[in-house]
Amino acid sequence: MNCFKIASTVACLCASSAFAATYTDATNDLFDNGFGNLDIASVSVSNTASNITFAVTTRDFSNWTKYMFFINTNGTGDGSNAWSRPVNQSGGNANYFIGSWVDQATDNSQLVAYQSGGWNWGNYQTFSNSQSGNTVSWTVSLASMGLSSGSQFSFDVATSGGGGGDPGVDHLSRSDVATTGWGNASVAGTFLNYTVTAVPAPGAIALVGLAGLVGKRRRS
Repeated sequence: MNCFKIASTVACLCASSAFAATYTDATNDLFDNGFGNLDIASVSVSNTASNITFAVTTRDFSNWTKYMFFINTNGTGDGSNAWSRPVNQSGGNANYFIGSWVDQATDNSQLVAYQSGGWNWGNYQTFSNSQSGNTVSWTVSLASMGLSSGSQFSFDVATSGGGGGDPGVDHLSRSDVATTGWGNASVAGTFLNYTVTAVPAPGAIALVGLAGLVGKRRRS
């Protein structure tokens, strides 16, 4: 029996133990379409048994881009955001917020929860994103947002500039202009939905793979 082939096949099976959904957005829908780095083309959301990953692809890339995620996991939260950016969430309250930048190699992302009537900056999580071409990705544990298999949450993603008063220049939740300029608040559309999908444990997938290969070997 070819042990290398078995190991390779099992590794592929284990690597595939994740589920994903891709949400596309219209491009060239900004108040100034010269900002290709702020123009969201798509967002992919995926989960494993323990983590969730968001991957945002923009039409172009520049390291001054800022990213904001507005996440509602339980129907509560607030219409504000932890960065106090001028964003009208149109009723899509958030109880978790991720704010991130790419002009710093590590510790460039913040996960903040809305608790006891405010954004809890006394107990927030710092982590790092990763960038490849025009795509930036973030991975956090499901537990950090109170999620588990079968959980559904709603969310929106927006890009912004480096100024504290900059709005969301592009919102995944709408396919038209979200703001008329840097000095004007952006307006979100309807939040999108994602359901955390149950993922078999890697050990179970490996056993299935091995059983299939052994059976095939015996029949040959």
